[in-house]
Amino acid sequence: MSRMPLSAVRPTRAPSHFSVGWVVAVVVTSLAIVACVIVAAAWVIGGRAAPTTSSVHELLPPEPRQSPAITSGENEATSVSALQPPVAVEEDYVIGEAAGILPGALESATVKEIPVERLSDLKSLGWALPFLDRAGFSHDFVETSSANSERTIQARLSDGVDFINVAETRAEVAEAELHPLREKLDSLVDVTRVSAEVIALDTGHEATVFLSDDSDVWTAAIETPHVQYVVTTSLPAESAAEVASWVMVTDRSRVHLSHSAPGPADRLERGFDEMLTWFDAE
Repeated sequence: MSRMPLSAVRPTRAPSHFSVGWVVAVVVTSLAIVACVIVAAAWVIGGRAAPTTSSVHELLPPEPRQSPAITSGENEATSVSALQPPVAVEEDYVIGEAAGILPGALESATVKEIPVERLSDLKSLGWALPFLDRAGFSHDFVETSSANSERTIQARLSDGVDFINVAETRAEVAEAELHPLREKLDSLVDVTRVSAEVIALDTGHEATVFLSDDSDVWTAAIETPHVQYVVTTSLPAESAAEVASWVMVTDRSRVHLSHSAPGPADRLERGFDEMLTWFDAE
C-alpha cells in the first residue's frame, strides 16, 4: 500500500471572509463617523443663543388686514370681529362667530396673522397657546388683535374632522385689569337662542358653556383675574369639561414650562431644526 509523502498533503483552509468583513467594518465605521459629525454639528448649532422675542409685535407681518363684516342669520345683523372666524363654520347664536374669537372684538380693531412656525416664540412672553398639545390635532393658523390695551391671540387646531378654536386674552399693560368677559359675551351672544350652563373644571375654575339645539358646535368661556379664554369647538358637548380643563391645565403649566432651563434634548432639537431649514431653503 503506497503512501503519499507528507509534503504532498496540504491542509484545507476555510474560505476567507476577510475582504467582506473589512468592507462591512469600513461602512459601519463611516456611518458612525457621519452620525457623530451630524450630532456634534446639531449640538454646536443648538448651543447658539436662541433669538429672543420681546413682544408680539415682532411676530406680526408689516401689513395689517382688516376683518370683513360678517352677517348673522336672518336679521342681517353685522358685527366686525377683531379676529376672523373659522372657515365654513356658521353659528347663528353667536353673532359673527364672536364667541370663538373673543375677547377684544371691536370694529376699529385689525387682525394680523402670526406664522404658525413662530408660535413657540410666544412661550417666553407668557402665553399659553403655544403649549396647547392634543393628540391628533395640529395648528391650522394663529391670529391676533389688540383693542383697549388688551391683546387677543386665537389659535385654531384641527384633526381633519373636528376643530378647536382657543382665544386667549391678556392685558398689554402690566397690572391692568381686563374688561369683564361677561360684558363682552352679552353684546355678542344671542342669549335667546342658547342655553348657558356653568360647569366646574379640574383646576377649580368655572366655565360657562353655551349650547344650542340647532348646532353641534359649542362655546366655553373661562375667566381669571389675569386671562380670559373663549373656546369654540365641534367636539361632542359631553367633552366640554374635559376640553376646558385641558386649556386651564395648560395655562397653569405654562409658568413652569416657560421658565424651565433647556436641557440637552432641547439643544439638539433646536440644532436639528435649524439644520433642516438649510435643506428646505434649497
